[in-house]
Amino acid sequence: MPQQVELEPPQTRVSVGAGSSNAANAPMPDRRKLSARRLFAKVILASLFAIVVLVGLIYLVNSEAFQSTDDAFIDGHIIMVSSKVAGQVQTVHVDDNQTVDKGDLVVELDPRDVNAAERQKSAALESTQAQAAAAQAGLNEAITHVKTQQATVESDRATAAADAAQNEKAQSDLKRFEELYRTRVVSPQDLDQARAAAKAAQATYDAEEKKVASDEALVAEARAQVDAIGALVKSVNAQIHQSDANLATARLNQSYTEVRAPESGWVTQKAVEPGAYIQTGQSLFALVPKNVWVTANFKEDQISRMRPGQEVEVAVDALHGKKFRAHVDSIQAGSGARFSLLPPQNATGNYVKVVQRIPVKILFDEPVNTNGGIPLGPGESVVPTVKVSDPNFSPVNVGIALAIIAAGVIFIASRGRNGRPSSQHLL
Repeated sequence: MPQQVELEPPQTRVSVGAGSSNAANAPMPDRRKLSARRLFAKVILASLFAIVVLVGLIYLVNSEAFQSTDDAFIDGHIIMVSSKVAGQVQTVHVDDNQTVDKGDLVVELDPRDVNAAERQKSAALESTQAQAAAAQAGLNEAITHVKTQQATVESDRATAAADAAQNEKAQSDLKRFEELYRTRVVSPQDLDQARAAAKAAQATYDAEEKKVASDEALVAEARAQVDAIGALVKSVNAQIHQSDANLATARLNQSYTEVRAPESGWVTQKAVEPGAYIQTGQSLFALVPKNVWVTANFKEDQISRMRPGQEVEVAVDALHGKKFRAHVDSIQAGSGARFSLLPPQNATGNYVKVVQRIPVKILFDEPVNTNGGIPLGPGESVVPTVKVSDPNFSPVNVGIALAIIAAGVIFIASRGRNGRPSSQHLL
C-alpha cells in the first residue's frame, strides 16, 4: 500500500524586527482593539496626571491660606473643691463623672461641733452686751453725780459770796467801833461785841471757802470717775464688736458644713466618702467646668500671619473628627519650653537648633458640651486649622498649572508603543 503523508497546516509566524510590531502583523479587529486600549490608557493616564497637578495646586494654595497642627489639646479650668472647716463627712451627694450645677449641695459635714461653737459665741456676745449696758448705766449715774456736785459747788459759792459780804460788813463795823472807842463814844462791851461779830463773820467766810474747795474736789473726782467709766464703756463696746465678729465667724463656719459646687461642671477624681474625717483645705474632688477652649502648640514659623480673631476649624478626635467653629483668642508671648518647669539652658557649647512651639489659645464659637454626648475635658486631642488668609487661586498659578497639564497631556499622547515616541511624531 502506498504510504500516506499527513501535511501540517501552515503556521503564521510573526517576525519582530527593528521597525515592525505585533499590531502591524495582527488581524484588523485585533489591531483596532489594541489601539482602543492604548487610547483608553492614555486618557486615564492624562486624567490622573491632571488630577495630581490640580490636587498639588490646591494643596499649595491651601498650605499658604491655612495652618494646622496635631499638637493641640482641649484645655479648661480645673477647680479643686475643698472644705473650709474640719469635720466628719455626714453625706456625699455626688459621684464620679456626675454633672452638677453651680450652688448644688455636694457634701455635708457633721454640724454639731460648729453649732456648739455658734451657741457659745452667741452667749459670749449676750454677756458682753449686758456688761456694756451696766457700764453705760454707771456712766450715766456718774455724769448725774458730776452735775449734782457742780450744783452744790455753785450753791456753796453763792453762800460764800454772802458770807464774804457779811464778813466785810463785820470788819467795817469793827473799825468804826474801834474809832468810836478811842473817842469814848462806845463802851468796851460794844467794842468786844463788834470784835466777836467780826471774828465770827471771818470764820464763817473761811469755812464756806473751804467747803467750796471741797465741793470742787468732789466734782473733779466725779469727773475722773466719769472718764474711768467711759473708758470701761469703750472697752466693753470693743468686746461687743469682738464677740459679734466671733459669732459671725461661727455662723460662717456653720454654713461651711454644707459644701456647694462653685461652678457648673463634671465631678472628677472624687476622694471623699461618708464617715471620713477631713481637715481644713483638704481636697474633696476636682470640678471641670463646661467652658473649655483649645491650646494649640504651633511651630514658630507657622504664626507669622496668625492674628487674634481669625477663623478656626477644630476637629475633635474623641468625636470621630467632628468639627466645631472657633477663633483665635490670643498668642502666648514666648515658647512653651521657656515657661516649663526646667527651661532649657543653651549656653553649653553644644547648641542644636530646634523649632520651638508657641501656645495659641483658641475659643469655640459654638457650645461643645451641651449635646449630652461625650463631655470634652482638658487633655483631649484636637486638630485645629487656622485660616490665616483667603485661598489665592491667582491667574498666574492657574496658568502654570494648566501649562503643566497641557505639557503632560502632549507628552503622554506622543508616546508610542513600548514607551517610545511614535514614528509619526518622529517624522
